[in-house]
Order: sequence, then structure tokens, then C-alpha cells
Amino acid sequence: MAMSLKGKLFIFMSVLFIFFSSVVWIYSDFLFQNINKKWVERFIKKQVIFDKNRTLSPLLHELSRVQKLAKEPDIIAMALHEEDTAIQEKGLALLERYRLTFQDHSYFAAYEKTKRNYTKGDIEKDTDKALRSYTLSTEQPNDTWFFKILAGGEPWWVNIRKNQNLPTAKVWISAVVESEGKKVGVVGTGFDFEHFLYESVGIEQEGVHNFFINKNYAVQLARDTGLIDYNSFSNPNGERKTIDSLFNEKDTLRIKKAMQTQIHEPEKIGTLWVNFEGKKSLLGIAYIQEIGWFSLTLIDAGELTFITNFTVLPILSLLFLVSLICVGLALNFLVLGPLSKLKVKMQRIQQGDYSTDLSSVGTSEIADLSEHFTQMINYVRANNLALEDRIKERTLGLMQSEAKLNTILESIESVIYIKDTQYRYIYANKKTSDGIEIVGKRDEDFFDEKTVKDMRKTDSEVIEYGRKVTREEILVSKLTGMTTTYLSTKMPLLNEDGSVYALCGISTDITERKKTEELIRELAYHDPLTHLPNRRMFDERFTFLLAHAKRHHKWGALLAIDLDNFKPLNDAFGHNAGDLLLIEVAGRLRSCMRESDVVARFGGDEFIVALGDLHEDEAYAHEEAMKIASKILLHVSAPYVIVLDEEGNEKVITHQCTASIGVALFGYDKQDKQRIFSAADSAMYQAKQKGRNCIEFSKE
Repeated sequence: MAMSLKGKLFIFMSVLFIFFSSVVWIYSDFLFQNINKKWVERFIKKQVIFDKNRTLSPLLHELSRVQKLAKEPDIIAMALHEEDTAIQEKGLALLERYRLTFQDHSYFAAYEKTKRNYTKGDIEKDTDKALRSYTLSTEQPNDTWFFKILAGGEPWWVNIRKNQNLPTAKVWISAVVESEGKKVGVVGTGFDFEHFLYESVGIEQEGVHNFFINKNYAVQLARDTGLIDYNSFSNPNGERKTIDSLFNEKDTLRIKKAMQTQIHEPEKIGTLWVNFEGKKSLLGIAYIQEIGWFSLTLIDAGELTFITNFTVLPILSLLFLVSLICVGLALNFLVLGPLSKLKVKMQRIQQGDYSTDLSSVGTSEIADLSEHFTQMINYVRANNLALEDRIKERTLGLMQSEAKLNTILESIESVIYIKDTQYRYIYANKKTSDGIEIVGKRDEDFFDEKTVKDMRKTDSEVIEYGRKVTREEILVSKLTGMTTTYLSTKMPLLNEDGSVYALCGISTDITERKKTEELIRELAYHDPLTHLPNRRMFDERFTFLLAHAKRHHKWGALLAIDLDNFKPLNDAFGHNAGDLLLIEVAGRLRSCMRESDVVARFGGDEFIVALGDLHEDEAYAHEEAMKIASKILLHVSAPYVIVLDEEGNEKVITHQCTASIGVALFGYDKQDKQRIFSAADSAMYQAKQKGRNCIEFSKE
């Protein structure tokens, strides 16, 4: 019995399919492996560079500031002459200025000569951020770092350390202070390790693991904090957590060898295949010479497959052509005329004419083939219609999403804008433009010169260095002259290669909030009637004057002033007249004061004056204080002309008001604040008892 056409075609197509599939599979597998290998190497290098820069940026900023601090002349002078009060104060003042620039607003400064360690800020977690100092000891485990740094050969150190006195670990950055080649101290800062850990390796990536290792192969950063070798610098002989615990012995030796190679070629990035957690992974190694660490990035092999199927056009086209020729010869030999009509229909369908008559042709297998072809075309038609409907739905959805986004951006109260690398606006929401054409223009078109200069400084930090910046901006309009305060967050917009192509800014108007803050501060520290300092502010400034007098061995004086003829004015003309008199007295007192003096109102008709920078000799200081007190008495005793507005009618009152003044000196050996106040107050009451309108000097 002769084999049917269907059987013959099945055998022929099966042989052809097997041959074609085998050749394509073998060649594609070879091609895919080479393409994946090259792509994987390129991917791992970019991933390592990304991890390296993400970690390096905050560390480098802090490290550069600490290195600069270590070279400051005032810090070196303090290390050599710490016992000199003036030099010590200059050094501490400089440390305070640097503290405000550090990320954690903290510093430490330890000196080899005295073994004193000065700390301030969040290092000790003290809410008042008071200056603290203590003596370092080789017997204290927490002090080992200081002696190790002085004994080491590096000019700076980056270490992750846990202190038993602190609740959390911190990243410590230290720099050696040197004088004429001799190590005389260590300065530095620390910042929160948990936040730094999240920013560096804490970001979850599927199949990606990041580690940062020091030169001793100790783990410094890892997403799993249990793997980190805390205090690896100050406890080198203790139990260590190194890369030996992460990889098998064979891979560990290969990795260490590659790490040593990277030290001599830091610009390159090494890659090698290793086993990690039972999986084959590609390891990228980069040496961060700025901080002496290695960046290790592991990516699972399963995450590195770029392609699993690829059409190699030249080979497949040739094979497809050969297959078509073979199929055509076979069909011509086996089916001949019965398929000619079907062939014409197929050609019309291939050209996109789906209205072609699809009635069956031929008999037997040919008829079945024609029927299956008809079903296939109907299926394609249905799929095309469904695909067109889905495209329409998705297009409509995208349009609706875009419309919603535009509605949100146009309705939000914050100012949202985008600038290109030439600082031109390329987008601005409705709140930003407010009816003014902004796109295509620069800040110079809207703001004054100083505002533009300050904004350009912030913008360049974002565009040139790719940093996200949040800070307050005070903007003065060039068009209206109005001043507005904004809290602005500006972030870089990046291309695929990591380069910055634009800046996106979000600014919120905080002008009213700043005014409210200033008003609250004014009410907290000033008398609401006379606007003179109140008791709280006077106490702070008087404390400073006491310290200044002690430090410079100069005298000062405290004057207690009480008005003699104030109550009769209040009783006769009311509190409005009394308030106007007090305001005038405050103005006269201000006119008598020097720049170094302080005048305050303590309530009612009582005023207090503190005189600073009087003579070093007590007798001369007494004479200077009495001269100023006499001047105050003369000014206060001059007649007052008070104008009252009573229901639209002005009433002019002339009033004579004198004062009783008590004077007490303070200086190097007179620092008891309570006794000084008491002495001045007693002298003032003596003046009242002697008939008022006079000055009494305390003999205490």
C-alpha cells in the first residue's frame, strides 16, 4: 500500500525540522554564550562602578573636611600648647565651625601631649550638644583606636566601630595632626552607620550582593550586619570576620590574589566566577584607593542571562531559503495542481487581503490542509482585531494617566520645575509660572543678582556633581522686589550612562513660617513693650560678660535702675501714658550704651544695665562705671513730653521722672551672679533711701 501524502509530508518535514533545529540550536547556543559572557562582564563592571561611587561620595566629602581640619594652624597650635587658654579657645571655635559642616554635626579632637579627647555633638548623643572632654587611657578598650592611629603609618583612617558607651555603631573618619613631621593628635568625625549602611549596601537588588572589605580582608559593609567586622582597626587580635567566612578556601585565595592586583591597578575592575551561598555567581572587584577599601559585588548567574533566544539572521535566512526550496520541490512533486488555487489564496493573504475567498480546495489531505489554513486565517483575523482593541485601550489608558499626572502637577501648591544643564527652564508647573512664560528662560530673567548667584551655586552642585541637595533659598523677585523664602529639594536627572542631563526641583514657600519663627524668637527673648532684652536674654549675655571679664582680667559693672516718679503718672493718666514713658526711657538708655554694654527691662519700671570692657584697674573701672551711670541719670531725668490720643483728641503731658541707680562691679574674682545682682539691688535701694535721683556704689 502506497504511503499517503500526509505521511510522506510528515516524514519529510520531520527530517527537515530535526536538521534545521539541530543546526540552529547548536549555533545559537554557541552564539548566546559568547554574547551573554560579554554582556555579563560589561554589566558587572557598571554595577561595581555604581556601588563604588554610591559608597564613596558621602565618605569622600567627610574625609576631605577632616583632612583639611587636621592641617588647620589653630588645631596644630592647640595640640602643641593646649594649656594656653587663648589658643585652646581658638582651636575649639574652629572645631565648632567645622562641626556644623559635618554630616552628623559632631567632632572629636584628641591630642598626644595631654591625652585629652574633646568631643561635641551627636558623638555622645547629648541633646544640648555641650563640649565634653576626657583623658584617653591605654587601659580602656574604647580608647585603643587613638594609640593605634598614632602608632600606624597612615595619615587618615576610616573605621566602623561600636563603642560600649554608644547605642549604635558609627562610621569614624580620622586624620592625623602633624607638626614638623611629628604626630601630635587625631581629629575627625563620625556619622550614623545604619543610615550609611542603607545608602551604600542596604538597597535590595534581586540576585545582587554587595560587600566592602578593608586591606586586612575584614568585612566593613554588608547588608547582613552580622557579617560586619566591627572595631576591626582597634581590635586586630580579636575574633575577625573576613571574606574567609563568605567563600570556600579555593575561591578565597583567588579573590585575595585579585584584590592585591587591584591595589596596583585601581582604575581597572576585576571579575571572576565564584561559588556564593551554593550558587555560581560573578564577582566584581574594585579598589577604592581614596579610603583603602575594596568593593565586592556578587551577581547570581541566573540573573545574568541577557538572551535565551536570538535570531541569527544570515544563518536562519539561508536555512529558511533552503527549507523553502526543499518544501517547494516536494510540494511540486507530490501535490501539483491541487494546491495551485490554495497557493494563490495564500499569496493574497500574505499581502494583507483578508477578504479573499477561503473555501476549501482539493480532496483528501489537500482538503484538510485547506480547511486548517482557513481556520488559521480566521484565528489570525480574530487575533488582529483583539490586538487592535488592546492597543486602543492601552493608548487611552496612557493618555488618561498622562492627563492625571498633568492635573496633579498643575494643582499641587509646591513649585515644580526642570532645568537643563545650561540652567534653562524646560518645564514649569502652573504654580511656578503663575501666568509668566518661564520655559526657555533663565533665573537671571526673574531674580536679582545675589539670588541668581546663590541659586546657581546650588544648581551647579546638582548638575556638575550629581548630588541631591535640600536647603532654604531666599529669592528676591526682579519684577516685584518681593522677598520669598523657599525650602527647595533639587535632584539630578540621569541618562542611562549615569551622566546628568537635567535638574528637577521642588520648592515650597515657607515665608510665613520663617516670619512666625522670628516672631516667636522675638517674644521669647525681648520685652514686648520696649523691645529691650528680657530676663532670659540678659542672663545669657551677662554670663558671657562674666566669662569675658575673667578671661581678659577686666572689670565690668552691673547697674540696677528704678524710676522714681513713675506710679503717679500711671495713677493720673492711665497705663497708656506709663507705657509711652517706659518706651522713651528705653530709648534714652540705648543712647547711653556702648557696643559692649547690655540694657534690659526686668518688668514694671525696673531696668538693668551691664557694662563690659571696663579698665583692668578696679579704681579706674569704678570711675568709668560712675561716669556712665551719671550720664544715664542725666538723660533719664530730662523732662518727658507724652502725647496721648484719647478718642481722637491729642493730649500733651509734660512729666518729670528721675531714677535711683545702684552700681556693683564684677571681674576676675567676682563671678557669683547672685551676689552681684544682690549688691547692685541693695545699692539701688540705698539711693532711694537717700532721697532718690542719685547713684549709690556697692562696697561689697
